[in-house]
Amino acid sequence: MKKSSIVITISIVCAFTIFTFLKLSKNKEELSSQVYKADTAKAVLITWEKVDKKMINPSFIFSGSYEPYKEVQILPERGGKVVADHIELGSFIAKGKLIAALDSDELKLQIADNQTQYDDARRTFERNKVLSEGEALTKTAFEKSELALKGLQNRMEVLKKQMTYMNIYAPMSGYITVKNFELGSIISPGMPIAMLTDISSVNLTILVPENAITQFVKGNSIDVSCDAYPDRPLKGFIDYIAVKADDSKNFLVKIKVINNTSQLIRGGMFGKAFFKSMQPVGALTVSRNAIVGSTRKPQVYVIKNNIAVLTDITLGQILEDRLEVVKGLSAGDLVANSGLVNLANGIKVQQTAQ
Repeated sequence: MKKSSIVITISIVCAFTIFTFLKLSKNKEELSSQVYKADTAKAVLITWEKVDKKMINPSFIFSGSYEPYKEVQILPERGGKVVADHIELGSFIAKGKLIAALDSDELKLQIADNQTQYDDARRTFERNKVLSEGEALTKTAFEKSELALKGLQNRMEVLKKQMTYMNIYAPMSGYITVKNFELGSIISPGMPIAMLTDISSVNLTILVPENAITQFVKGNSIDVSCDAYPDRPLKGFIDYIAVKADDSKNFLVKIKVINNTSQLIRGGMFGKAFFKSMQPVGALTVSRNAIVGSTRKPQVYVIKNNIAVLTDITLGQILEDRLEVVKGLSAGDLVANSGLVNLANGIKVQQTAQ
């Protein structure tokens, strides 16, 4: 009985599997019949244009971000307890003004003690000098007192130098953008206690591709903008051009812009640089209508012996209703500019009356 039940169950499963397979095969055939397949034997009516060189004035727009012209970390050369704090986060401080003062009482005692020893050593040296000249003192004893005096003199210079480290001054004018101490804090030598940021001018940092980098000359002026102040025209000067491209073959360019206190450009704001060459150059262009796909991966149909060949291209600048082609086409090529919806790679084409 059990054996018969197993046989019946297996038969039902097999029958269901065969039925499902046949149903799916039928559905696939129906879907395939509904998919459009280009008829490669029949010519598709299109229009095409001839690619040739046109004289254009190259113009480019590069997006980037602004960064402070200078930033300096404040690193104390001597540690100690902060006994005076003269800055606040975000405040402006002029060059040479006091940032903080460290407790110098112990150092002052060392200087006073060294001064006492120095005065005593100087008196001993002067006395020994007189005795040495009268040959009442050996040369060795005189030289020993002389060395002791010079040692204390050198130590005094070291202590006075260390005393200058107890007051920390601003090395340049700027805003306090980082503050890592408070009154009473204990700081260590070399510990970053503050960041000083100079935005009296800012740098617009952009990346320029190889085909445009030759248009940039250090020191030349260039029109720029700041996204935060869209109605404010700005003028900058090319301050730096990288001598080496990055992995994407782009060159780093920095454009110096003098800041305006009424509409302050802050580090991290976005901006644009506008470049237009006054020297016309020859460039291959195609109609916008000829482009297949997106501008990230543009393609065109090149007509060869009445056959449409899908071809990858590289675009340059946008010229109203036309696009510059920097790679992928040659002068004299025929490019389809209408009827693209019916085209596929390898399709026969015929030019319709324009």
